[in-house]
Amino acid sequence: MRYNEFESFLGWLEETITAQKVDILIVAGDIFDTMTPSNKAQALYYEFLGKVSRSCCQHVVIVAGNHDSPTFLDAPSNVLKFLNVHVIGTACDDLEDEVLVLGDDDNNNPHCIIAAVPYLRDRDVRSSSAGESADSKDANVIAGICEHYDNVADIAKAKQADLIKTHQRYIPIIATGHLFASGGKTTEDDGVRELYVGSLGKISADMFNDGFDYVALGHLHVPQRVGGRESIRYSGSPIAMGFGEAKQQKQVLLVQFGAAEHFDNDILGLNVAPDSITPHAIDTAADIEVAQVKKSVDKLAEKTAKKVSSQELPFMDDLFGFDEPLEDEEVKKSTVVENTPIQPEQYKSIRETSTDAVNSNKILHRDDANQMQVVSLPIPKFQQLAQISGDLTTIDQTIQALTQSDSIWLEIVYTGDEIVSDLREQVQAMVEGLPCEVLKIKNTRTYNKVLNQQQTSENLQDLNEMEVFERCLTLNDIPDSQKDSLRDAYGQILYNLRHEDKQAE
Repeated sequence: MRYNEFESFLGWLEETITAQKVDILIVAGDIFDTMTPSNKAQALYYEFLGKVSRSCCQHVVIVAGNHDSPTFLDAPSNVLKFLNVHVIGTACDDLEDEVLVLGDDDNNNPHCIIAAVPYLRDRDVRSSSAGESADSKDANVIAGICEHYDNVADIAKAKQADLIKTHQRYIPIIATGHLFASGGKTTEDDGVRELYVGSLGKISADMFNDGFDYVALGHLHVPQRVGGRESIRYSGSPIAMGFGEAKQQKQVLLVQFGAAEHFDNDILGLNVAPDSITPHAIDTAADIEVAQVKKSVDKLAEKTAKKVSSQELPFMDDLFGFDEPLEDEEVKKSTVVENTPIQPEQYKSIRETSTDAVNSNKILHRDDANQMQVVSLPIPKFQQLAQISGDLTTIDQTIQALTQSDSIWLEIVYTGDEIVSDLREQVQAMVEGLPCEVLKIKNTRTYNKVLNQQQTSENLQDLNEMEVFERCLTLNDIPDSQKDSLRDAYGQILYNLRHEDKQAE
């Protein structure tokens, strides 16, 4: 278990909230990675909320993700609200309950409006019918999600209009979401699941209401914009959730609304020019988002920080170096980011670059016309991970080049031509006496040999549920004409198992 890493991250986040004078913290889902979290995980959660409630942070907004039990999160919500911790675990029957006006304790000085939309489960967005086609399911899921957001946006904009009339200043609307956006980027082993049966429910940027000033998304581990729009972002996961993310720099996002002269970039430690300064109004529109609201004359500044995820050393998207997707690429399936294992000569430069990255905050976007600034706050790495690939000589050289002081978790991928039957023993001998722990070993040479000979000596831990099911279809000589319907039925079973709320009555 990785309790120490999460405890270190929460301690860092608490310090960052105080240092940056954060007023609002938004967590966009996947508070836990299981619907039945351990006592230790729950203790970390409640202790963190207690500490933050005594800090400068005036409000915490938490919505459920697909890994969370909605009823488990909702159960203490009536108690937590006295600490100004607002929890939305389940899509509300009355959508008014998902729209929060947050301000000072007396609420006479509203900072912003939060459209706190949790992960929308299949039952929340569509009604199923017998014989429904995959295309029909897809259309109904997307239509249901869009309708939910449109209805919430209408309520939020009505409240906004009343507040603007009363207070004679602009009140921004921040929406949350836990979903898979079209064109979303993932890594090979990040464990991100499809949210709906058959890869349904991919949402494009233009489906979010233009009334949202910012949309804080959760689910994907890679920090990225959606459809190239600066105001719709995933902040990513706070720690690497797989070796494919080992070289990525994690972040939380600080989103501020207010006059530019009120952005205290000295506190932020910003010493670089903004990546994107837009003098025009935005027409484009995490898992932890931090929101800071500065009490400025015309607009309030709001910071948003979200459950961070993604770590690939050159930064991805505007933060991590992805090229802007083409128009027709926005509707394609999620792109898999290639994971390039480290080689001996790369390791030192990677560590130096990673260390430097943590020391510099970065303005990702600033729009002076709409008085918004988005800043990336890099998260330190609390546990080093590395993936080493190559033949035995390359693996040995790379291991010996590792630091002799920091503890490192390793994944070893053997790609040599020779068949090595005692790979695990040889790797353990290489790391003996070093502060390294080998967590995973892949022998692609053996796998390829097995597959080519159509043998069945694969290890279950290297297969996911669908791959095991495919082996069963082959083993039982199922006709091709029946395979698609069986895959659909099995996919529905997996979906039901993963989304069953065992905490519900």
